[in-house]
Amino acid sequence: MTSPLKSPITNNKCLSTLKKIIPEKSIVHSFLLYDGNLEVELAKSKRFVVAHTNRYVNYEFWNCLMMDSERLGAIAGHFSPIENENIFDILQKEWPKYSDPFVRSSMFFLLNRNSNMSYASVGKLEPDERINPNIEKMKKFSCPDLHVILDNEESFIDSIINIESECDYVFLPVGKFSFNLLDDGKNEGFEQTKVSHKSLCQLMAQTNKKIVLLYNYSDSVVKHYKEFNHYIVDQWGRHTESTKFAKEVLIANF
Repeated sequence: MTSPLKSPITNNKCLSTLKKIIPEKSIVHSFLLYDGNLEVELAKSKRFVVAHTNRYVNYEFWNCLMMDSERLGAIAGHFSPIENENIFDILQKEWPKYSDPFVRSSMFFLLNRNSNMSYASVGKLEPDERINPNIEKMKKFSCPDLHVILDNEESFIDSIINIESECDYVFLPVGKFSFNLLDDGKNEGFEQTKVSHKSLCQLMAQTNKKIVLLYNYSDSVVKHYKEFNHYIVDQWGRHTESTKFAKEVLIANF
């Protein structure tokens, strides 16, 4: 069963390479949980995944999905389709204010599926032509080896440092790399987590935890993490040494 959400940050081509880095029967703590595509795929393939987020709306969606996916899908079907741009814009601003957690989570799903940026709170209306089949898939969602945790720390890096339960690997689907030069004053959606790539690089160097990062490929991200192992993935999902068709890069500190 795949994740019902669209990924806003990666093409998710790296799965086969990621599985080679993180072997079966591993306990994986992932962070920055949002769409959960790769976390679900890892959990389906004989790995136990503890998915962390410090954004309550993200946790709430996944909690509702795993608690009663049939109910969540039924509510999403009631509000679907969203075809009016003005209604879409209003929902992006107001959806976390609904009193019922399943209604909030159904809005989370519908806004994600219908946003051209795949964020519930960010992007323009781009109607999902397969919204009804996607709702039906969501109703049948089940992933027993995925466990979702809401972290109390504001910094997800602090949450990584403070992992207390058994952990073989830490995985972060980071997405787009930047130097964080324009982050001050930048508007963020309710579900978005700010990433300091400098702090993440420092953590990779200082911790004894085995960490794997996933980025969209760029020369800048490779240079930034030059002291670590790189696994470049092309547009066909193949591990390659060439950057000609590079789409993603996995970075490991081991």
